[in-house]
Amino acid sequence: MFRFLPLVAAVGVTAVLVAAPFIGRIDTMVSRLAFRLFDGRSISAPPQRTKLLRGAAIGTPYREYATKTYFYIVFAAAVGAVFGVYAGAGVFALVETYGPGVPTVLPTVFGLDGTRLALLLLTSGLVGSLAAGGAYAARWRLPSIRADARQRQIDASLPRMVAFTYALTRGGMSFPDVLRTLSQNEDVFGEGAAEIGVVVRRMDLFNVDLVTAVQDISQQTPSEQFAQFSENLVSVLQSGQNVSTFLREQYERYRDEAEEQQKEILELLATAAEVYVTVIVAGMLFLVTILLIIGLTVGETLFIMQAIAYVIIPAANLLILSYLLEITQPLRTGGEARQLLGVGGAATPQEVVDTSSEYHHPQSAENHERLDAYRRIQSIQETLASPVQSLVTRPTLLLYVTVPIALVVTAYRLPGAIAGGSIDIEVLDDILIQAAIFLMGTFAVVYEVSKYRLRRLEQAVPDFLDRLASLNEAGISVVSSLDRVRDSDVGALDDEVNRIWRDIEWGATVEQSLNRFESRVKTPSVTRVVTLITNSMRASNEIGPVLRIAAEQARSDLRLRRQRRQEMLTYLVVIYVSFLVFLIVILALDYVLIPSLPDAEALAGPEGAPAMLGGFEGGDEEAYQLIFFHTAVIQSTLSGVVGGVMGGGSIKDGMKHSTAMLTITYVLLTLL
Repeated sequence: MFRFLPLVAAVGVTAVLVAAPFIGRIDTMVSRLAFRLFDGRSISAPPQRTKLLRGAAIGTPYREYATKTYFYIVFAAAVGAVFGVYAGAGVFALVETYGPGVPTVLPTVFGLDGTRLALLLLTSGLVGSLAAGGAYAARWRLPSIRADARQRQIDASLPRMVAFTYALTRGGMSFPDVLRTLSQNEDVFGEGAAEIGVVVRRMDLFNVDLVTAVQDISQQTPSEQFAQFSENLVSVLQSGQNVSTFLREQYERYRDEAEEQQKEILELLATAAEVYVTVIVAGMLFLVTILLIIGLTVGETLFIMQAIAYVIIPAANLLILSYLLEITQPLRTGGEARQLLGVGGAATPQEVVDTSSEYHHPQSAENHERLDAYRRIQSIQETLASPVQSLVTRPTLLLYVTVPIALVVTAYRLPGAIAGGSIDIEVLDDILIQAAIFLMGTFAVVYEVSKYRLRRLEQAVPDFLDRLASLNEAGISVVSSLDRVRDSDVGALDDEVNRIWRDIEWGATVEQSLNRFESRVKTPSVTRVVTLITNSMRASNEIGPVLRIAAEQARSDLRLRRQRRQEMLTYLVVIYVSFLVFLIVILALDYVLIPSLPDAEALAGPEGAPAMLGGFEGGDEEAYQLIFFHTAVIQSTLSGVVGGVMGGGSIKDGMKHSTAMLTITYVLLTLL
């Protein structure tokens, strides 16, 4: 037991340091220890790496980050050396058991075999060096990855952010107040608003003037596009030109660039679809068929086919999925990206107001914890009070019900797959596939209902804004405009407009009623519109121009989304056709070719000599059929996800396609 104490200690310390970034106290202790051990005050900060850390928004000074990097390198080297010793000892044990043994070349040292000791030191040093190099590369690669991710998010949110800024300045709000408003809506506009927040903090906390603050952020941001916009803005502010006119030009420019960017993304998606169908679907099918023929004529190919089914096909699909999510990221911004990817939604306006409170009490931390607990309990109560509405609003809540059901049913049926101490693969496949169809199918139904509701609401937003703008431009107040709009037909927003007016009749302000409307609908476009209207009303009651800009932006987003959906429908059909071809060929191989082939003994020559066509040995036929079945199941499930990401830009959109393809595959391969 004592021989494994160093290994146990290394694993324990590794677990603590891995959990340190998620536990504040441990992370603080590690930072202090590293700063003292490596004398952080004497470390110089290179400008390039300092800019990289600022662009990644890690929130750690360079000296602290560098000392922690040195600490992790030393720690990784020590732990790697310990693991290397045990890895070398394990290799020696295998060589002694299954090989010729380790020859004694070097003399003994302190009663120990010199050869073994030298080899253990070699493996320890090698593994330790690799671990230290990996820690160094990972620590300095992480800021680059985060900076690149922030760059893409900033570029994607810039058109909507410029439109929001232009609308507020057009409505009469001062430009510094526009920036403050924008920085308070990071959940709506994403990393672009976070960059503006840096400008606002420099002005409010460090008393830096607006021009200098914008100029500084242009030199620190990871986005070249945002840097160029900031530099142009600095020129406009210094020259005294009209900021609203400049923003109008930038808005039109980014709107045109958004269309060009979508065309480029659609071309990339088209290329990816062709590569996917040619290489991953048709190529793998061709390879599996060739390997089957080779296995019949030359020798055993079962292991290679298993590697293709269980490793190569999933890895290739995951690779193309990561690429698709990467190139479609500019189509998702702010709260929309979080909603589509399932990371979370935008915060409601009430939450923003509560968290921005400047009141500090000695027990404020405890009070905030109680408030957070109350909000969680309230959210659970609201969900239980109206479960259907909650599921339509947040489809992921369904998984809290369906996953436990699937686990319980699977655990109940699992003993049926274990007979006589062995596992019945066919029964186990039935249990797992049926559970997967249940989980994906139920989620797909709820998600599509929610998506259809959101699509109808978003399609009605531009018309609603245009009518409000027309009434307001005619001199009618916002309250009276809402009263008149509710008497007209605004499509899917009829009920919501009536609720807004009832809130006003019962004493709520227009801002409060609109915030409640946003909380009920919870769509990215409605969130942006409500944020824009409520902030522009604080500057002026004449918000007609602001509403026109918001309607134009919403209509542009809908047009781009419609074009994207129509363009990708063709490639989605291609994926379905390729899937059906793949399935038909698998059916032909599995149920026509393989059962008709005789055994190897029947094909042997008169004196037992092997024939040109090898046939199957005992048990090989079932093994090949199982491989074909699993290949079809895995390919159909992953093809559905790929098709959903191509067509809708989200893994959630692929659930309905995966459910359909997996169900067709399962029914055909089990009933025929």
